[in-house]
Amino acid sequence: MTPPPEPAATTRRPTASQRFWAEVRGYAEALVIAFLIVTFVFNTVGVVGGSMRPNLDGGVGSSNMFRSLLTGDRVFIPKYDTWLRRAGVLGDYARGEIVVVREPANAPIHQIDGGRRPFFIKRIVAGPGDTVQIDAGQVIVNGVRVDQGFITDSGEITPDPEDFPVVTQRDGEVDGVVVAFQPVRDVAVPRLPRAGFYPSAVAVDDPRVQLYYGTVVDHLVPVPDDAPENEPFLHAFEVPPGMYYVMGDNRQASAGGSEDSRMFGPIRGITIAGRATAVIWPPRRDGDWNWRRLQPPEAFDVVPDEPSAAPGS
Repeated sequence: MTPPPEPAATTRRPTASQRFWAEVRGYAEALVIAFLIVTFVFNTVGVVGGSMRPNLDGGVGSSNMFRSLLTGDRVFIPKYDTWLRRAGVLGDYARGEIVVVREPANAPIHQIDGGRRPFFIKRIVAGPGDTVQIDAGQVIVNGVRVDQGFITDSGEITPDPEDFPVVTQRDGEVDGVVVAFQPVRDVAVPRLPRAGFYPSAVAVDDPRVQLYYGTVVDHLVPVPDDAPENEPFLHAFEVPPGMYYVMGDNRQASAGGSEDSRMFGPIRGITIAGRATAVIWPPRRDGDWNWRRLQPPEAFDVVPDEPSAAPGS
C-alpha cells in the first residue's frame, strides 16, 4: 500500500519584530566593521584651511567647513602604522612626515575657542633629541639649515622672518623669553619676535610663558659662554623624549599662516592620530592630477641624527 504523501512544507513569513531586529543587526554589524577599519586599518582626513599651503589645499577656507571638506584635499591615514608605533614595533616618526595631531590644550585657538578644532594636520620638523631654532624664518635642526624650497619654490608662501627661541640670560641662567603677547578675546596669544625687532623679555616664570613655552624653557640647550648678559640672543632647545616639533608649511601670517609649535611648543607623540601617506581626493586639481604620495622632502635627508656642538652655526 502506498504511504500517503508528506504534507507540503509551509514557509513562515518573518514577523515585523523579526524584520526589525534583522535590520538592526545588519546596521550594527556594518557599524562594527566600519569602526574596526577606521580604528585599526585606515582612515581618510579632509584638509581644511591654508596652514599646509602650498603642499596641501584646504579648499575654500575655514569660514565654510562643509565646502572646505568638499573642495579640500583628502589624505590617506594607515591606522595600523599608528598602532604599531604605539606598540613600539616601529620607531619614531621621521622628520618631514605629515601627521594628523590632536590639538594641544595650550594651543592659542584652543584657549580662545575651547577646543572646537579637535585635530589639525602639520609636518614634523624635529623629533626626540633634535635641537631646533628658527633664524629669520629659516628652520635649523641639529645645526643644519633645512632647505625650505619645498615651501618657497612655488612663490606662494614666504616664511615670516621670525626668530625662535630668543632669550635673555644672567650669570649663565636664562631668565627671560623675548615674545609679545597680544590679547584676543581676553586670551593672551603669543607673537614671536621678528629679525630686527625684539620686544621686551618676559620672565620665564610668567604664567603666559609657562603656558605656551614651559616645555621649551625646560629643555633649552646650555647657555654659551659668549652669550650677552641681559640682552636678547637667539638660542636653541632640544626636543624632549616622546615629543615632536611640528609646523605647517604655510609660515606666512598674512597668507593665513599656521598655528603650530612656534606658538605652543613641541607636542606629545601619543597625540599623533596618524601619518598622512597620500592625497586621494580630488583626483584632479587645476587641470593636473592631484593623486600623489606624501613623502618627506629631500631637504630633511641632510639633517644629522645628532645635534652639532653649536646649533645654527
